[in-house]
Amino acid sequence: MLGNFTESLKGTVGGVVLLIASFPILFKNEGCAVDIAKGLDEGESIVVSIDASKDVASYNGKLIHATGEAKAGARITDPEFGVETAALVLERDVEMYQWKETTREDSQTKQKTYTYDKEWTSLEIDSGGFHDTSKRNPPFPYSKRKIVADSVSMGNLTFSDSLKGQISAGEKLNYDQTTVNRLKASLGNRAKITDGEIYVGRDPLSPEVGDVKVHHMYGKEGISSIIGQLTGSIVDSFTTKRETQILMFDYGTKDATSMFQKAQDDNVTRTWVVRVAGFFIMFLGFRLLFGPIAAAGGWIPILGGILEMGVSIVAGILAFSFSFVTISIAWIFFRPLLGLGLLALGVGAFAYLYQQKGKFSKNPSPQA
Repeated sequence: MLGNFTESLKGTVGGVVLLIASFPILFKNEGCAVDIAKGLDEGESIVVSIDASKDVASYNGKLIHATGEAKAGARITDPEFGVETAALVLERDVEMYQWKETTREDSQTKQKTYTYDKEWTSLEIDSGGFHDTSKRNPPFPYSKRKIVADSVSMGNLTFSDSLKGQISAGEKLNYDQTTVNRLKASLGNRAKITDGEIYVGRDPLSPEVGDVKVHHMYGKEGISSIIGQLTGSIVDSFTTKRETQILMFDYGTKDATSMFQKAQDDNVTRTWVVRVAGFFIMFLGFRLLFGPIAAAGGWIPILGGILEMGVSIVAGILAFSFSFVTISIAWIFFRPLLGLGLLALGVGAFAYLYQQKGKFSKNPSPQA
């Protein structure tokens, strides 16, 4: 019991750090969201749709939208595996069969037990700290890689490196006999094609630690839509008055309006992801900060469970309240009307917590 209480005291330091970090994360996220949204509004109001197959000189310096066939200047290759294909980008994904250590600690005796399993994973597991020194993973022989075509064009438009970086690889590459022959020549008999993947190892049916599986995804050539600033014949990022960047690529025939709407939707999604992350960081901070209270209840079995639940509830309400207050203060700087509304909501939640606290103090639990 004393050990748990001591550990909880140490945890309060981490709680303070998390709380301090959560406020700027939430505040800056709102400013970023507004800047991106305003920048996209600006871009949509000035973008010009052009025909990439015609002379584009008159659009120099402007934010343009174009739809046409995106082509690579040459076939793209991954020489390590003898892969070659006509594509805009080519991505290599690698998995290795590795040892994984799982540690469990008995809550009463504090004794640790270690179990070991083998699994396929794309993340390199560092086995240097394993309790069992006989379980060791070799280093990854190959890395995940994205190979981009040297040149990509759409009619008279040329993609900048930044625009090429916007292209995703969404199609799985099927390996042909030429790839198989090249693979055998470069890697020998340990390399083979199994279930549509390159397998480097002795036996796919009985994998050993260190065996590797590789597959490739590619971004196909074809009809695509782009938005960016035209400089000469090169399409690159457009800088808005808010100092945000506009540069878009999408497959298929997409008009400028739908592309800007998708960018706005993506901005909303990103903003909410960071909001939720900021809330949980704040919640964890409060939970660690109040950890000693819950740990103290461990001396009395029934009371311990009640305090654990109570501390979590209070931490959740406080995190919710302070998150909303932080977000609303940020919005007051950027969008005052919405900011004031959010501030009122956050203050109301905090007031409710204070009111409930008063009720509990006036009506203590009856004695058994």
